[in-house]
Amino acid sequence: MPSIHLLSPLILLMLLAMPALAWAKPVTVAVVEEETLRPRIELIGTSVARQRSALSPKVEGLVARVAVDEGRELAAGDLVLELNRDLAELEHQAKAALEAEALARLRDAERVRDELLRLEKGSHASKAEIDSAVARVEIVRAELEGARAQRALAQEMLARHRLTAPFAGMVVEKNVEVGEWVKTADPAVVLMALDTIRVEAPLPQRYYDQVRTGARVQLRFDALPGQAFQGEVVAKVAAGDARSRNFPLLIDLPNPDHRLAPGMSARLMLELEGGEESALTVPRDAVVLHSDGRREVWRVEADAEGAETVQPVRIKTGRAMDERLAVAAGDLAAGDRIVLLGNENLKPGQAVTTQAPE
Repeated sequence: MPSIHLLSPLILLMLLAMPALAWAKPVTVAVVEEETLRPRIELIGTSVARQRSALSPKVEGLVARVAVDEGRELAAGDLVLELNRDLAELEHQAKAALEAEALARLRDAERVRDELLRLEKGSHASKAEIDSAVARVEIVRAELEGARAQRALAQEMLARHRLTAPFAGMVVEKNVEVGEWVKTADPAVVLMALDTIRVEAPLPQRYYDQVRTGARVQLRFDALPGQAFQGEVVAKVAAGDARSRNFPLLIDLPNPDHRLAPGMSARLMLELEGGEESALTVPRDAVVLHSDGRREVWRVEADAEGAETVQPVRIKTGRAMDERLAVAAGDLAAGDRIVLLGNENLKPGQAVTTQAPE
């Protein structure tokens, strides 16, 4: 075996570097950012339906069919119920027959008029006969327009025997069954829209001037622990409660999968206008919490040759903003790279290889 002094300098350097390469740990890094933070307050709210409607038939009548039940989800235009249409169909048929009769009379009157106009050229028809025929056409045409209007009215009354959903939603209440007589004032079903959920929260009067439409809100629902939702203020209602001095605050949330329902309690973290301050922030997952309460992040440092190692930096965290935490104290600067994933069991000065988050 050749002695080590016979190895080439390049191979010797590679052998010396192998332990360091073997100990290098792959980690994912993030960047310390400087953000403008606004003061925030916490409110307690309740989810409600943005659209809720008690549906009633447009005409009174006997219920012939109920197409829905409680809990059924409907699309706009889906059938809710149908009233007995026998009399309405007979009325429509009668009006359609009158329209057809009027149309036939009009065509006959126009034929007589046109014939007299041809005879006028040969002086075989008097002016009085022609004027009478022209007037007859106008009279019958007016009768036809009236018959068409009557038929259209009968068709509309026939259509009103069907009650359909005016918007997409869930049937949350059903008050009719087949065989019942319903009136236009009777709420047959209650339909509630679920694609958008509205959260109402009482806003204390001392914050009224610090809330603007479009302000960001983070919401957490007791029914869905561990999950955060992002919304915006759509309105603050200028009608305060005289006893509590609170004003209704409205936030709309998209709810395409219908995971949220009216009646759920919600905790709101609301941004206020004024009092902005600048702060460093780090990802929540980059902070390592120790059993003694210490919090630290691992900062990535590179030497002149580009070799990367990590060093722990003790920090104190402030307020939380979604998935980031404000840094209240610690030797960090904006732009510092810190370990986001792979920060378990690191040692000071340990070699790492870094990659950006996917």
